[in-house]
Amino acid sequence: MLSDEDKKDVIANKDKYTLDEIKSKLAVICFDKKINFTLSKEEQSEPTEAVTTYILNDNENNSQSEWVRAVKKHEKL
Repeated sequence: MLSDEDKKDVIANKDKYTLDEIKSKLAVICFDKKINFTLSKEEQSEPTEAVTTYILNDNENNSQSEWVRAVKKHEKL
């Protein structure tokens, strides 16, 4: 978000500044450049990955997948 030119002074003097001073200086530069850190509405509403949820009931059922039965078997160990 910040160019190398924007960070030049902070990088050149990083040994002279405390962490709080570095954060403060970079925050002021961001504020002056009006950098927006909020997500757009699209980015907020769309998940980055699809989420899959499995519910493993205690009922023994022949229609369960083999992997579900294996998970239940190891869960009881």
